[in-house]
Amino acid sequence: MSIVKDLRRIPPCMRVFFSSLRMAFRFGVKQTPHIRFVYLLLALTPSPAFAHARLLKSLPASGAHVASISVIELWFSERADARLTTIVLRDRTGATFPVSKPQTAANDPTRIMASVVAALPSGHYTVEWHTVSSDGHPSQGQFSFTVAGESGATASGSSQGTALVAPPASTSPAPAITEQDQAAASPVNSLARAIAFGGILLVIGVVVFNLLVLARADRIGSELVWRMEARAATVGLSAAILVIGAAFGRVFLESRMMTSMPGMESMDMSAMLLHTLWGFGMQLQIASGFLAAIAFSIAIPRVRFAWLIASLAATGLAFSPAFAGHAAASARFPGAMIFTDFLHVVGAASWLGNLACVMLIGIPIIVKAASEDRWQRVSILVNTFSPIALGSATVVVLSGLIAAAVHLQSFAALWSTTYGRVLLLKLGIVLITLTIGGYNFRRVQPQLVSEDGTTLLRRSAMLELAAAAVIVVITGFLTGVSP
Repeated sequence: MSIVKDLRRIPPCMRVFFSSLRMAFRFGVKQTPHIRFVYLLLALTPSPAFAHARLLKSLPASGAHVASISVIELWFSERADARLTTIVLRDRTGATFPVSKPQTAANDPTRIMASVVAALPSGHYTVEWHTVSSDGHPSQGQFSFTVAGESGATASGSSQGTALVAPPASTSPAPAITEQDQAAASPVNSLARAIAFGGILLVIGVVVFNLLVLARADRIGSELVWRMEARAATVGLSAAILVIGAAFGRVFLESRMMTSMPGMESMDMSAMLLHTLWGFGMQLQIASGFLAAIAFSIAIPRVRFAWLIASLAATGLAFSPAFAGHAAASARFPGAMIFTDFLHVVGAASWLGNLACVMLIGIPIIVKAASEDRWQRVSILVNTFSPIALGSATVVVLSGLIAAAVHLQSFAALWSTTYGRVLLLKLGIVLITLTIGGYNFRRVQPQLVSEDGTTLLRRSAMLELAAAAVIVVITGFLTGVSP
């Protein structure tokens, strides 16, 4: 069968995932059900990552009195793109003073610097900044400081040519949520991200369904397997079109959000697409979506190598959220975080996207065949899927723990911020999903050899998929909220 032959041509990144999945399953099956439940809960606990490049501190600090200043320095929570950063220096009357083009510090990707071209007279000044983080989210803010002059105060220290006088107790301003932050978390933007996430999970799930489930479920019968493969290709084609549409929608919404941002009205969207990792991620998503659509189109009439092409497209789609999200913007270990996010996406798709294929494609085709042993075939299909789902969930756990170790900043944000409250809501839905999955595994799966058992599975699994859809929607909103 072509499915088995294509298994030998899986892209290296996908082979790494499958190897991780096998090792994770071997580890997971040795654990007690209670330990596995805890692992699954931790797996789906999103690590609190900053949704935008927040200003952590500045030099001069907000409210500081300085004798002189030659450099303005900004430290952000994420990697900010210097090419898309503007810094404007104004005095109390609104007059602007020239500063150099912003640059990223060589030893710190989160630090942006701009030199003050001329000496500043004594007075009160305001720094207005606008930037775009590597994940494509624009943000802005401002802070003020006072130049007292050499004779106006006694310097208490200096850095980068700036003499600080009576610095405030805290150098970390707390900027208010900007209009752009709210736009990133708007229902339209959140829905576009949720649709993209859902489409990506389904495309990858279709590929995994063919490569790992159907290829190992030979006792179902070759004719039924071919019918499932053709139906899966049709579903994959629809999901790929959905991904492409969502990607173009996100580009349009990003462009509108950027042009409405004060100080960046003239921003060319091509600069975002060509000069940021967010732009690369969106290009990757669109190109991989088109490649997946082509692969699924030729997979329906069973063209050779179609599923190999589909696996390549799935690999690109699995990487795209990392480049267009928090992983690429991480201040620490960005390369490792991108690969960890890749494993996280593939693991989630191999679980939930794969489950959708089993319930919406595999079981209906077997039941419609009306053969005497159809309930046994349903049991074979589900039993083939179950260890893959368990191993995938374990991979999600491990990748989630790694991401949490890098991104997690404070537990207090869970109940003190909008981000934290949305996260807790997501965790509640995740708990419901895990409960349904555990019920299916322990109570329903042993009854699959009968019609009643299959009917019960279809009902409970549909509830599990509905809960998973809610999680995807919440995730779309969560990625646009600043913690």
